[in-house]
Formats: sequence, structure tokens, C-alpha cells
Amino acid sequence: MSQLYSLLKNGELRYVDLAFGIIDETRGLFVNAANDLMNDETERIEFEGQYIIRDSDNEISYIEMELPEVFNDIPNNQQGITTLDMDNDSIKSIFWYEEGTFLFQVFSSGNLLENKYVVRFFQEQHNYTKMTDKAFIINNKIQAIYKEGRLFFKSFPSVSKIFDLTGKMLEATNEEVSEFGNKDNIIIDTTWLLANANTKTRRLIKMVKESGTLDTFMSMDSRKRKKIANSVNIEINIVDGNLVLPSNVVKVNKVLEFLNEDVYKGLITSHVFKTNSKRLG
Repeated sequence: MSQLYSLLKNGELRYVDLAFGIIDETRGLFVNAANDLMNDETERIEFEGQYIIRDSDNEISYIEMELPEVFNDIPNNQQGITTLDMDNDSIKSIFWYEEGTFLFQVFSSGNLLENKYVVRFFQEQHNYTKMTDKAFIINNKIQAIYKEGRLFFKSFPSVSKIFDLTGKMLEATNEEVSEFGNKDNIIIDTTWLLANANTKTRRLIKMVKESGTLDTFMSMDSRKRKKIANSVNIEINIVDGNLVLPSNVVKVNKVLEFLNEDVYKGLITSHVFKTNSKRLG
């Protein structure tokens, strides 16, 4: 029986029913990737809230945490987990489970092949044809390992795409908030931002500042920026190449969540949700 599962963006789990002939090969892909991420020589360092990517192969961060309750069905109620439906399910992560250990890989639209023009070779006809079947790519790297009550990772930006770890993140200091408000591509009353930024605002500023997503977004052409924002119903005000943030902490947080890629669009209803929840955005 395959031990491959998917974690959906709405927090639910799905079973990935692999053909018998590729189960061992798929397992090997995850197990080898896990050994690359962490082995017996790797030093485990407790995460202290710094938004960092460890370049050293000999260090890895960990957070003590419990997985969401839905994971209790593995392995106790595997038969009760619905099989993945690529027409209706929006995948956030795929993972391999084995003997109490979960090996997580971030899943993005780039993993999906259904909307791409993929040419495949048919040996029997000795020619190439377009692939029309639904398919997705499994990469040869994983971003997190969970075992014995600890989540191990090297990149906080990557692992935060799987789990909401905002509460584990340090808040931006007053100096960092001022620096953010005074960025060349940001327009906001910095005095107001310092006085009104709450804990959530400061954590989001820290994450956006250190991830570089703001600069990436602002470097896009205007039509692409507008398309991305409209797809999740986020109002973005850009004037003369600068992002104008509103003097309203709720609206500021919403824009920061967008920049931190914490919102997504449901495939069926087109409702906009916040990551790890079913709250309407």
C-alpha cells in the first residue's frame, strides 16, 4: 500500500493512490531526499524565530510542535482518508509517511502538468505526442521532516508554505518597522505604522522583509501584478511604481498576508481563503 499523501490548502488530507509498480521508487525518492536534508551527522538547533536559510549541510532547525489533528488518521484510519482528486483538490504539500515519520515536500502550481504543453515519446510509434493526462511532478528534495514531536527544516520560508508558523516568528523591531515603511517602493505614514502595528503586523513585516517577496512582486510588470492581486481579491494600490499601504491596520495586514503568500483561491467556489483555515479572506 502506498504511503504517499497530500495536504490540501484547506487543511484536509488526501491519499495518493500510486500504481503498485512505482511505490518503491517513490519511497526511495523521499527517503533519499530526507537523508540529504538531515542525517546522523547533522546538528539539530532549536529554532529561535530568525527568518534564516541554513546553507550548512551540518545544521538544521527544529520546532517542537504537534501536527494538526487531521494527521491522527495516519496510520490509525488510513482507509478513511479520501483519495486525491486533481480536478477539485488544491494541494499545498505532498508527503511520505513511514513508521511515525513524515517527509514533506512543498507543492506549487509548477508541479502541475495539466496546464502545460508537455510532449512525450511513444516507443511503439517512435514518435512524440502531446500528453493530455493529468499529472504532477514529485521533486527529489523535501523541505521538512516531522518525527518524535519535532518539525525539522533548513528554510523557514519553505516550511511556512506547509504549516502556519507565524507564531514562531520573531516580531519586527521598531527600527525594522521604520525601515520597512521607508523603503523606496513603499508609501505609508511611518509614524502611524509604528503606533498602530500590532503583533501580527510586526511578524508579517519581518517575514516579508526577509523573504524578499515585496521586491519580487514590485519587479513584475503592472499587468502581472494586477492579475495576481485580482485572482485573490486583494486591492493593491500602486502609484508611480510604489505600493501605497492604507492607514488601516486590518487592511495593511491583508496586503502583508498577500505579499507573504498566505492567501489562496478555492478551486470550486473561487472563494478566497487564508492559509490553514476555511475563513473567507
